[in-house]
Amino acid sequence: MLVGILFAGIISYAIPENLIQNYLGGGGLGSMLVMLSVGIPLYICATASTPLAASLISKGMSQGTAFVFLLAGPATNAATITMVARFLGKRSAALYLGVISLCALGAGFLLDWFYLKLGISAVATMGTAKELLPEDLKLGFAVFLLPLMLYGTFRREKECGCHEYH
Repeated sequence: MLVGILFAGIISYAIPENLIQNYLGGGGLGSMLVMLSVGIPLYICATASTPLAASLISKGMSQGTAFVFLLAGPATNAATITMVARFLGKRSAALYLGVISLCALGAGFLLDWFYLKLGISAVATMGTAKELLPEDLKLGFAVFLLPLMLYGTFRREKECGCHEYH
């Protein structure tokens, strides 16, 4: 997740808005295929891909195009494809990639269609979600979540009995 946040910060700072908006902003098959071809071989988890997608949307990428990346990136990578091909065969690996690609593209087109029909601009609404909840409620959730995270961390180490190897 920290790597995703780091790269999201670099994208937000270093890449000009018109670059992303011109090439990936309109949605459509071309921009979705670009993000599909980036996401499939990339070894990235969902928690790292989320900040990356958010920074690309803030730079003008269509929401559907970012969604294609969010679906395809964590579901596939070069290591997974290699293992599927080795143990289940090349045909299964091709089918696996094909189904994930078609589902990601279909979901991307559907999301862009919803945003268009509802007249929502993600760039215009980005950053306004923090105003939905009162500060006291957000602080209360943070205070509630911290002990749960600590409990989960220490419980996992205690259960496996291998704290010195982590």
